[in-house]
Amino acid sequence: MATVESGGVEISYEILNSDSPKVPVFFIAGLGGTRGMFFNQSPVFAAARPVVLHDHRGTGESAKPLGVYSVANMAADIVAIMDDASIAKAHMVGTSTGGAIIQILCLDNADRVQSAAICCSWPKSDAYFLRQFEMRKRVLAEMGAEALTLMTTPALNDPKFFTDHYDQMLENEKIMIAGAPPPDVVTERIDAIMAHDEIDRLGAIDVPVMVVCAKNDAVTPHYYSVDMAARIPGAELKLYEDGGHFFFMVHVDEFNAHIADFIARNE
Repeated sequence: MATVESGGVEISYEILNSDSPKVPVFFIAGLGGTRGMFFNQSPVFAAARPVVLHDHRGTGESAKPLGVYSVANMAADIVAIMDDASIAKAHMVGTSTGGAIIQILCLDNADRVQSAAICCSWPKSDAYFLRQFEMRKRVLAEMGAEALTLMTTPALNDPKFFTDHYDQMLENEKIMIAGAPPPDVVTERIDAIMAHDEIDRLGAIDVPVMVVCAKNDAVTPHYYSVDMAARIPGAELKLYEDGGHFFFMVHVDEFNAHIADFIARNE
């Protein structure tokens, strides 16, 4: 474990297989923000190269002050980690909010991005996206973190996967509720992603990009990914038939293989 100060906020991170000479890969989580989201990916990729994981500002073991949340600040946290760890360039893999972070990295720090996999993400918060997250804030304010967790888990997961793994879902929910950041921090993090809008800049991206999503994603519908891939020059588009927002937990081997192949082609 290590920490680095980024814009006055302490960010907690770790590097698996740090002695490998190969180009590192960052796995960047969604709104939940914690490094444990990639338990199906980190050990697999760490067998071949350094894997960098971190807790977003406001989550996990990173600091949780108020008034410091924007997707741009979260992207700056990645650069701070790279500088602290002497990483010149890295492959970036991000889901949801992680994909929004990567969009900004590709635009403002392209020289640090070897390749970018933008997964189950969005380029601009439209009416559908805003309604979802306004209601998340309302549920949090009026009913608390437990109610918010119980409401969002079915939306995040593929319906059949949710049902088939219901006991595990219940255990995961207990962990999420116990580790939930302060409500004011969660609210500010939601406000940050609602403000995300890079749609008019995507055409300026000049690094290898793969855009990935599931067709039944109810949180970031796949039309967001189709639009992004069309706007980013040379972007590849990969759509899974199902899997929901957390498709990378449903189609683990296939997802890992697609990411590994994309990285290998852009090493």
